[in-house]
Amino acid sequence: MQDDLWRDGRLQRQFAASLSQPRFNRYLIESGGDEFGALKLYSWNSRLSKELYIYLQAWEICLRNRLSEFLICRYGRAWPYDVGGLRRQLTRTDEDRLSQARERQERKRRVVPAPLPAIVSDLSAGFWVSQLSKSYEIAHVWRKNMPKILPHEPSLDRPTAWSICNEMLTLRNRIAHHEPIFHLPLDKGYDDLQRIVAALCPGTRAFAEAHSGFGPVWQAGP
Repeated sequence: MQDDLWRDGRLQRQFAASLSQPRFNRYLIESGGDEFGALKLYSWNSRLSKELYIYLQAWEICLRNRLSEFLICRYGRAWPYDVGGLRRQLTRTDEDRLSQARERQERKRRVVPAPLPAIVSDLSAGFWVSQLSKSYEIAHVWRKNMPKILPHEPSLDRPTAWSICNEMLTLRNRIAHHEPIFHLPLDKGYDDLQRIVAALCPGTRAFAEAHSGFGPVWQAGP
């Protein structure tokens, strides 16, 4: 079926139209107006996204679980509800994210309070990455506590960890919304992704490495 697309101009035109002209134009411009080249570039972008996604998925799940364990130790298992604990420290944006996740789970499960694991899995990646930001430097005592999150690279400081994770969040969101990523410095991003996942959990990195074929796809080009 893949060969059919590259052999049949009619199928290529139908597919390009299905993407919408504004979306396809980005690839068309990059390909100097060559429609076939634009489709090849779109295909490469899709393969890059596919190979990075499983690594980003591993990063997100591992990060949120590490941070959830930390919040439980620091603020107790009731931290999503305790107005005198973590919630008092949250930024307005993170308080809104937490409230919305909690309310969604309570409506869905028809139970109050919603179970902690349900809230943890519902919270966005943005909430978890935000916990590493400067906003929580004092509240979480990151100067001392970062090794609890990144035990396999204890020298990795908060600003560096946050910067890497924030870049991964942007990449994750671009992939989730089917946006172009081919123009980004993905080779460096992949190195950073490998580093942060290894710092979180070597086993998780081993899993991601076993399932990601990013390197060959990146080297092959469109």
